[in-house]
Amino acid sequence: MSNALKWIWLSERCGQGSSEVLTLVEKFASIDEIYDADYDKYSEFGISEHLAEKLCDKALDNAQKIINYCQSAGVGLLTYDGYDYPASLRSLKNPPVVLYYVGTLPNFNRSLCISIVGTRKMSEYGMRAAYKIAYEVASAGAIVVSGMALGIDGIASCAAIAAKGKTIAVLGCGIDVVYPKEHEKLESIIKQNGAVITEYPPSTEPRGSNFPTRNRIISGLSQGTVVVDADKGSGALITAKNAILQGKDIYAVPANIDADNSSGTNMLIRDGAQAVMCGNDIIRNYMFIYRDRLDVQKMISSEMRSEFDGKIVQSMGVAVRVYTPTPKKQDGFDSLHKAGSKKRAPFARKDTKRDEHKETEKKESTIQIKHHDAPTTPEKGGGDNSKKALEKLSEKQRRVFDEMPLDRAVTVDYLTKTGFALGEVISALTVLEIKGLVSSLPGALYIRR
Repeated sequence: MSNALKWIWLSERCGQGSSEVLTLVEKFASIDEIYDADYDKYSEFGISEHLAEKLCDKALDNAQKIINYCQSAGVGLLTYDGYDYPASLRSLKNPPVVLYYVGTLPNFNRSLCISIVGTRKMSEYGMRAAYKIAYEVASAGAIVVSGMALGIDGIASCAAIAAKGKTIAVLGCGIDVVYPKEHEKLESIIKQNGAVITEYPPSTEPRGSNFPTRNRIISGLSQGTVVVDADKGSGALITAKNAILQGKDIYAVPANIDADNSSGTNMLIRDGAQAVMCGNDIIRNYMFIYRDRLDVQKMISSEMRSEFDGKIVQSMGVAVRVYTPTPKKQDGFDSLHKAGSKKRAPFARKDTKRDEHKETEKKESTIQIKHHDAPTTPEKGGGDNSKKALEKLSEKQRRVFDEMPLDRAVTVDYLTKTGFALGEVISALTVLEIKGLVSSLPGALYIRR
């Protein structure tokens, strides 16, 4: 019986993004031993009761169907113990058990990979920046990794191909499912100029929880991750957070501090990410390690051709939807501007009594608002947080929140062992953090506020 068959069986039982995969491969000598073990053996090695029960199902019928499909459709397989399996993914605490791919894979262990990610609602500035940087790093010989999503990801893949470079697209669905539909032509072109890969078995439809799980592979394959056009709630920041936890380099394209879609990228720069404006800002950091794989002169000459080309983008079927960033309110400037437009002299004498009366009304109004939003009596899962905020959570977000202790911080792994999928946990924690219900701490810990 082929090892691939049993690795697919294991991936089905563990699901995508399980941290218990590493426990299994470290405790057992081979995939055969993992497959042959019984419930008591799994429990002895610290496998959770939930997974141990699933591993006791030894049926291989569905795994065989997947093997048959891959052989007939020309889909390649990488298993955790395989020679071609990327070493950078094997070192993750939640490595993919199996990778399905179409196209030609590079030698990941010898190539420089740079992931370029960002919002689906890109600005024209972000679109041009992503195209320029992707074009230049690909010209130098680096492989551009993305998620093939609408917006920045699609632009990055397109630019890499336009530069006659290589690109890898990591999907959050089955290898036979095109998502997004708008990028069907782009996916076909990527397969000819690199590869499309996924850890999800064939026919898996795209679900929201798949993409946060997928993002750890994007950052895991890459030595550095570039974030372009991302607000504080962008999924691109999940990729950036994964990269930080994996010990990878983080880059961000600076942008207008008053635009909503720049808040995430500017925050990354504030917190230590390297600001980049061109491909050379990235490539120069890897010249010594990959000096036999990179061509700086070629990259420099590409700077004359790296400006955004709408015709090339259109020819590859990339969906271009440019959004105008929403500016934040500039209260100080706007109020001065409005005041200056009035006929009243800018330095007219104040009506002290009237102003004092208004200030008193303002304070009373503020007190009422604070009283209205004050935390309610803690309920199960309520902690010290507002009942109003909790009511807006989805069922899964509320369940994740309920599993978090009131008195200590927990890891993502802690929450996945309670029965949640990794993608569901990461997605829920991101929403909870945005809503101010949890805080992230150093060491990949999360605590309720």
